[in-house]
Amino acid sequence: MLFVFLGVLFAGIIVGIPIVFSMAAANLIMLVIMDFPIVSYAQKLFNGMDSFALLAVPFYMFVGEIMNRGGIAKRLMVFSDALVGHIKGGLGHVNILSSMFFGGISGSAIADTAAIGGLLIPTMEEEGYEPAYSAAVTASSSVIGIIIPPSIPFILYGVTTSTSISRMFIGGIIPGILVGFTLMFITLLTVGKHKVDLHGGEKRKFEFGKVWSAFKDAWSALIVPFIIVVGILAGVFTATEAGVVAAIVALVLGLFVFKELKIKDLPKILFNTSKTTASVLFLCGNASVTAYLLTLAQVPQELAMMFSTLSDNPLVIIIVANILLLLVGFVMDITPAILILGPVLLPVMTKFGVDPVFWGVIMCINLGIGLITPPVGTVLFVATGVAGIKMEELVKAIIPFFIGMVALLVVLIIFPQIITFLPNLVLPIK
Repeated sequence: MLFVFLGVLFAGIIVGIPIVFSMAAANLIMLVIMDFPIVSYAQKLFNGMDSFALLAVPFYMFVGEIMNRGGIAKRLMVFSDALVGHIKGGLGHVNILSSMFFGGISGSAIADTAAIGGLLIPTMEEEGYEPAYSAAVTASSSVIGIIIPPSIPFILYGVTTSTSISRMFIGGIIPGILVGFTLMFITLLTVGKHKVDLHGGEKRKFEFGKVWSAFKDAWSALIVPFIIVVGILAGVFTATEAGVVAAIVALVLGLFVFKELKIKDLPKILFNTSKTTASVLFLCGNASVTAYLLTLAQVPQELAMMFSTLSDNPLVIIIVANILLLLVGFVMDITPAILILGPVLLPVMTKFGVDPVFWGVIMCINLGIGLITPPVGTVLFVATGVAGIKMEELVKAIIPFFIGMVALLVVLIIFPQIITFLPNLVLPIK
């Protein structure tokens, strides 16, 4: 049954049918083959969308839209520049650190690329960086947005696999920071051919006064991820309710503190948020139907048996599964990949004793790498549009960053405690 689903899905994608409709067609064909009434498709579709946890998705998307327009991204960039702009490759590090701060508020890689890229790519080009390199730094660092909490992919994984979203959020903190440091290290290694010793026309040095001044302007934005994490840890609100808090804070900052967001901007922001949310929810609904049918067809059990024939070593199973996910990331966007493969692969992993939170974080990081790989890497398309370059130029420039992220993924697989330490410490399973 899995091959029927995948065959119809990829056939639809190849001929240009949007993936959500290809998925719907595959579900309907499976229903017919399994002799189920067609009405059950509608029932399971709406059940898949009827989730309290999914309410977080539109709120975090709303936050991303607000940050693009409300002056928040610009202040985060200025603060990042004060902190790391003096280092060799300064604007590259500023780009990455800005993405770390931005990701702690929006949870979206695409929003990160559009906001940070729109501000920094032109600036980097003016300072002597090649356009392709500037876009490569922006695109690769945007992946941090789906790892550092909050994270929309973490929410989707948690909903489809019944895994604690709060534990997922906490589990993403250390890996997200490590991704940022890894990309900064790659920047130091690769930035040599660019004219980066000059910044703003003069040699740069670290100045505490400039850091303090930038912090005073940006602290209200920086406090948002702190509120989210501390609020979840203290039990004040759930990960879903944290989305509401983030949306309210971002709206207040944009309208009344920074005053760069206007009331007249809200209809377009709400429309964009609604449009994106609708597509995600339709995907969630169809993924719920897929998971239901594949479970009835005992596909997870068959996959577990297939993996068992390869090895009884959990590390080997995880590595094989990650190779599969890397390949999937080349041809499928992260949202449908998580929604389709999450419920299928997690039972296989738990059979081998793998922690669901560990696997969820690894899966999201792996598929996040797919956002910067052709031919369907959505972040690549956004970055090329912002930078005004060809796709092949960006792909060539992003290779070192891709290699660095894959190397970090291997480290996280070998040392799962890096991911599970914080969740087990602050939110132990009762």
